[in-house]
Amino acid sequence: MMTLDSRKHRHQRGAAMFVAVLVLMMMGALGLAALDTSSQDRNIAGYQNRSQSAFNAAEAGVAQARQQVLNVQDRNAVLVLLPQNLGDAALYDRENALPAYGPDPTAAATFPNGIAYLGDGPAPGVKANLGSTQFLNSLWQINVQGTSAQNGIGIDGRPSTARIEIIEAKMMTGGPGYN
Repeated sequence: MMTLDSRKHRHQRGAAMFVAVLVLMMMGALGLAALDTSSQDRNIAGYQNRSQSAFNAAEAGVAQARQQVLNVQDRNAVLVLLPQNLGDAALYDRENALPAYGPDPTAAATFPNGIAYLGDGPAPGVKANLGSTQFLNSLWQINVQGTSAQNGIGIDGRPSTARIEIIEAKMMTGGPGYN
């Protein structure tokens, strides 16, 4: 003879197992989501690292170009920013290229050497004369592109590069059109 309690239990057979399987599936889905998130975070960190490396290489190129401008004595001098690899191959043994800088190829039509004389102008707010000699700001445009190690692929599918364009002023005597 069946009692009322045994009928209740008969209708609940397998319900606990169903709930347990459902909870395990939810925990598995959460685990997979956590793995996917950590994988995406790792990729983004790699993209950011390559972008920062390219920017640092471009800054090194700007420093090299600025040094050339500071050392120039003649406005007619042709300054050339030579491409250069940075770092040691031992540090980048898993990469197929080192971080590097060189003239910006997107500005090559106007500034093929990466450094170009723009002209002269008075220093703003300064009348710089020494006797009869007038000092002017000689303006030079610098266009540099830096690339990361390995020419790593960036977020948008292109190599990781950074471009910097600056104008450097050097005080020089005289100049065309000035007395």
